[in-house]
Amino acid sequence: MNKQQWDWAIRVKSDLLVTTKGGRTQSVERLFPPPEHAYLVGPVRVLGDIDAHLATANVPGAQDTWAVLSSQTVSLQTFALYGERFGGIEHHFMDYKSAAFDVIDSGLRNAQVLTRLFMLLDCAYLIALVLGMMLVKAGQRSRLDWHGDRGLSFLQLGLRELARLCYERLPLPILQALPKGNPPPACASQCKRDALDCRIEFAKVLTFSW
Repeated sequence: MNKQQWDWAIRVKSDLLVTTKGGRTQSVERLFPPPEHAYLVGPVRVLGDIDAHLATANVPGAQDTWAVLSSQTVSLQTFALYGERFGGIEHHFMDYKSAAFDVIDSGLRNAQVLTRLFMLLDCAYLIALVLGMMLVKAGQRSRLDWHGDRGLSFLQLGLRELARLCYERLPLPILQALPKGNPPPACASQCKRDALDCRIEFAKVLTFSW
């Protein structure tokens, strides 16, 4: 990523070792803040030669303390940035695992074979995604998703529709082009939507550079 001059932000585990500017090495867990606090730490070095910045936060109600490593100087906006990426990239990984395709159960380890498999899965993913969007656009979402508000992703809607078409031995409809703008995201319930939309405030934010 550094060679391509891309900025990055990733969530890290508590046992990851980080070395601060002063040469002290400790686990990320030692840099976890108390409840309702956030720590902004940097610069740090991880895995021997990767320079980065660390942001940790203890949010009441969250299952785990947040720890985000970033190539950029961290701030409270780092958590918002990671949240946006988490909402797309990591859920995408889940789709390839337990949420949809169960790639891990294939037991494949050969890189070339896995590359071919993912090429096929990407095609299937795109077909199901477009089909799900077409259902919502046509007002047929409730036929497959009974939530008061859309709770299934476009992918899950499309996969259910594909299963129905196969069961009834019906042809696949002509697929439409993807929309230019991003459609509203799916959320499993209004309670979860309210939680995502809420504003998080911290009692204290401390910045460390040592």
